Amino acid sequence: MKYTFTLPNLEKLLNLQDAYNGRILIISLIGKSAYNLSGFKMASIGHTLPVEAHRDRELSECLIDGSYDEENQILYLYLSSLLDTDILIKEYKHLAERCEVERNCDDFLTVFDDVKSSFARYLLLLMHISHIIILVHPCSTFDTNYIQYFKAVDILSQKMFDKISESLKTVNNISSDWINNGRPCTPRLIFYFEHCPRNINNLKKLEHNLEDKIYHILKKTRIISTTGCSLFAIPLNDEFVYISEGEPSDKLFDAVKGFLLDCQPGGVTQIEAPYSNGPKSEKNFQRFLEVHIQQAKHKGFDDTVNSGRHQHSHPSHFELPSLKVWVEVVQNLYDLIMQNKILTPLCTDTRFSEQRCLKVLPLALARYQEGLPSHYAKSEHEARLSIALALFRAQARGPVFYQYASQLERECQGYWENGRQQCETASMTGNPCKLPKHSSDQEHISGFIYKAVCDCGRKVGPREDPYTAKQANYLFYQQISKECQCGKLERISFPIFQPSIQEYKAATLNETEDSLSVLSDKSGDLIPDVGRSLIRQPSTTEYLPGMLTLSSPPGLLPVYSSWSLVCLGASSLYSHNLGLSESHHPGFLSSTNYLLPWDVTVYSKSKQNWPNVSKYTVRGRRGVHSTGTLPQFTVKVFIGVEYECSSGHRFMLASPDRVLKATPGSIVKDTGHKVAESDMPLYYPCVCRAGKFAQLMRLHVVTPKAPVHCTLSPKVQPAPGAPIFVSTLNGPIQLTRSAYWILRLPYVYVGDKEYYNQNLSGKLLQGVFGVTESDQ
Repeated sequence: MKYTFTLPNLEKLLNLQDAYNGRILIISLIGKSAYNLSGFKMASIGHTLPVEAHRDRELSECLIDGSYDEENQILYLYLSSLLDTDILIKEYKHLAERCEVERNCDDFLTVFDDVKSSFARYLLLLMHISHIIILVHPCSTFDTNYIQYFKAVDILSQKMFDKISESLKTVNNISSDWINNGRPCTPRLIFYFEHCPRNINNLKKLEHNLEDKIYHILKKTRIISTTGCSLFAIPLNDEFVYISEGEPSDKLFDAVKGFLLDCQPGGVTQIEAPYSNGPKSEKNFQRFLEVHIQQAKHKGFDDTVNSGRHQHSHPSHFELPSLKVWVEVVQNLYDLIMQNKILTPLCTDTRFSEQRCLKVLPLALARYQEGLPSHYAKSEHEARLSIALALFRAQARGPVFYQYASQLERECQGYWENGRQQCETASMTGNPCKLPKHSSDQEHISGFIYKAVCDCGRKVGPREDPYTAKQANYLFYQQISKECQCGKLERISFPIFQPSIQEYKAATLNETEDSLSVLSDKSGDLIPDVGRSLIRQPSTTEYLPGMLTLSSPPGLLPVYSSWSLVCLGASSLYSHNLGLSESHHPGFLSSTNYLLPWDVTVYSKSKQNWPNVSKYTVRGRRGVHSTGTLPQFTVKVFIGVEYECSSGHRFMLASPDRVLKATPGSIVKDTGHKVAESDMPLYYPCVCRAGKFAQLMRLHVVTPKAPVHCTLSPKVQPAPGAPIFVSTLNGPIQLTRSAYWILRLPYVYVGDKEYYNQNLSGKLLQGVFGVTESDQ
C-alpha cells in the first residue's frame, strides 16, 4: 500500500505500524521535464510517484511530493520546480508580475536567481535525507548547468554543517554517526536520460561513454572525490547512466493506453512499484534500479574512501533509518535549510551584470557632469540625463541593468538638486529665470531684453522681461515716460483704488459658479456676471487683485491702471499725405505708418441745422436724411490699430487680416470701416521673422473739429472663454475735439485667478470706436 504526502507535512506517516521498527530506503527524483508532460519526469516510473499532486495547486518555486511503498519499505521523493517546462509556463504570469512589482522591470533573470536559489536549497535537503538520487534529463545529453548547482549546494552544505549537526542532536534515537556526518550516507547519484539519440546501434556503449564523460566532468570540477568530502557519489563499479529507448510519444495516447491497460482484468495488480504497466522490454529501468536498491538494502554504499562532511577523517557511513527518525530529521532540517536567501554562487548572470554596471555607472555619471555650468535648467538636466542613460544603455548588460539605471537617474537628479538648479520661474512672457534657485523674496531675471515703446509712441527703450503685471503694464511706462516727457502730456486717467487706510489688502472673491465669468464674443451680449459675491467689500480698504473686467465685482478697482490714454496735441500733428514721421514715431515698418480715414454719418438730435457749418468743412460736410426729417452730417475721423513686436517693429493693420501698405506716392486707398466694425486680432505675425508675432498695443484717434464726440470703449478678450478686459466700467471714454489721442493697451492680461499667455485667438472686440453728436 502506498501513502502520499507533501514535505514537510509528514505526521500521517507516524501512524503506520512499521514507523518505529522498519528500515526504509529513500529514493529522490530531481531534474527537468520536457514540454507537454505536466512536469512528469521519467515516464517509465508509472503510477508509483505522486506526479499528479502538484497539477491542480499553486507552486511557489519548488515542491517535494512523496510516496511511501509500505510493502517494499521504499520512500520516493519527487521534486517539482520551475525547471520543469510545463510548470514554468503555468507560473509565467506570476513571474512576470514579480518582475514588475519587486524588480520594476520585465527581465526574467531578475527573479531567476530566486528560482535557482530555491531549487538549490531543496536539492541540499534531498542530499541530506536520501540514499539514491535520480537526476532526470529530458534529452540525451548531460546538462552542465547542474555543475553550478552542485558547487553552490556543496558550499552551502559546508557552511551549514555545524548547524545541521546541532539540529540532529535534538532527534531521538538517532545514531552518533549520522550526527557526525550530518546525513545517513553520501547519496548515490544516478543519471536518467529520457530520450535516446537516433540511429544508435550500440546503446550500451553510448551509456558507458556518457558515464566516462560525466565522471570526467565531475572529477575535473571537483564535485566528486575519492579521497575526501563529496556532495554525492557515483558508483565505482556499477552502472550509473541509463538511457531510455522510448521515443517521445503523444501525451493523450499514453494516457488512454494506460487507462485501458488498468481496466483489463488484473491490470491494477500487475503494477510493480516503481514501474509502469507497459510491457517490459529486455532493457528497462526496473532491473537497472534494482541493482542499486538491493545493494543499499544489504550492504550499503561505499563509493568514496571518506564520506564525512567535514574536514576530519571518519569511516564511511551508511544507515537505513526508521520511518519515525527520518520524519523527525526532515522536519528539523526543512525549517533550517529553507530560508528565503539568495545563494551568491548561483547568481552568475547577476554578478556579471552588477560588475559591468558598476564599471559603466561612473562613466555615465561623468558624461552627465561634463562641461556643466554652475546652475542649469530642468531641460538641460533632462538632455544630459538622456545622454548619460544612452551611454549606460550601450555598455551595461544583464538583469540588474534597470536597477543601476534607476540609480544613475537618482545620482544625476541629486547632483542637479545639490545647489545646481536654475530658478526657472516663468516670466509673464513665459521665459525662465536664469538665476540659481532662490527664495521668492529675490527678484527674478530671465536675461531677455526687449525693445518697447512708451505710452505716446515717441520713445523706444529697453524693456526687461517682466515677472509681474505691475512691471509689465505700469512701472515700465512710468520709467520710460521720464525720458520721453509722456507724463507732461494731457491724459485721461482711469479710475483706480483710493485707500482710506494704510493697511489695505486685496479682496477675496467667492466663486459661486463653475467659472469666474460668463462671457460672449458679441459686444451686445456682454453683461457683468452676477454670480460672484464678495466676502468683504469695503471699496476703500480692499482692491481688485487682478485687472478690471466686465465680470469684476462692482465697487472694486485695481491699485494701478494697466491702460494709458494720452493726447499728443492738436489734430494738425497728423498729415494724411505724410503719415507718422519716423522722428516722432520711430520703429514703423516702411509704408505702414498711416492712419485710416473713417467717414462717420452723425444724425443731429434736433431738427435744427448746425450753425456755422462752413467752418467745419475740413473734417465734415452737411447732408439731408432721405426722409427730410433729421439733418445728418458726415465727419472724417482718422483711426489706427498699431501692433508692436518685441524687437521694436511697429505697423498698422488695414483689416483684421491685412497689414496696411501705402502705395507709391504715399496714397492710402484703404478706409477705417473694416477696422472700426470688426474684431481685431490681439496678435498678428510680424514680417521681421517667421513665427514671431506682434501684439496690439495702441489705438490712434485723430478727432475732427466738428461738434461731435469721438469715444473709445476698448474690450479685449485675450483667449477664448477668458473674461473681457476693459479700461473702465463707466462707459465709453469721450475724447476732445480736433486732437490726436493714443490709447495704450496692456502688455499682459491678468485676471483675478489666472494669467493669460499669448493666444492667437485673442482679439479686440468690435465697437471700440464711436462718434456721437456734441451738446455744444
